[in-house]
Amino acid sequence: MYQGLEWLSRRAMWVAGFCYLLITALICFDIFARQLLGFSTESTIELTGYLMAVGMSWGLAGTLFERGHVRIDVLVQRMPLRVRVWLHLASLLALVISTAFYVYGAISIANDSFAFNATDLTTLRTPLVLPQGVWAAGFVLLLLAALALALRSVTQLMRGDLDKMDRALMARTYEDEAAETLDAVAQAQLHMQAPGLSPLRHKDHQ
Repeated sequence: MYQGLEWLSRRAMWVAGFCYLLITALICFDIFARQLLGFSTESTIELTGYLMAVGMSWGLAGTLFERGHVRIDVLVQRMPLRVRVWLHLASLLALVISTAFYVYGAISIANDSFAFNATDLTTLRTPLVLPQGVWAAGFVLLLLAALALALRSVTQLMRGDLDKMDRALMARTYEDEAAETLDAVAQAQLHMQAPGLSPLRHKDHQ
């Protein structure tokens, strides 16, 4: 289950990224249309609002698995390992509880919009249950990811795998960032050196 949720969360991050790319495209098109073509879509603000909300919620679970959420851990990292893992677990359980409230609230909003057949007060008259439902799905995925991570952490704690648990839950460090960058460079070099794609041919192709 953990691996499946991690895979799904990483794919959801791709969706979040494309949402922000689409936001950029819509804004650029609207500026171009107003300045050169003399008209406006009149829907950019509405659509970009939906995309921003969906991009935010769908990126949360993947960011959790990548330990990318902002954390203030100056004191935590100075604690002994046996104390530190319990603090990690406490913060994770707090995330589960708070996310459960987000899920309840988001689903309630979408359900009310469905019950009243509510639409946005715009030219598109978008049924609000559609963007709200997709938005709520991101919080559901975050809750499942947090639960899976909490269950795995409890299992590691019971087995005495404190170092492994600490590495999985601690905030990202500059060493992690540097290692990830070097790994990406190495992967790019391997791709360029693959059969049929030498660096020279790659440059000529560009």
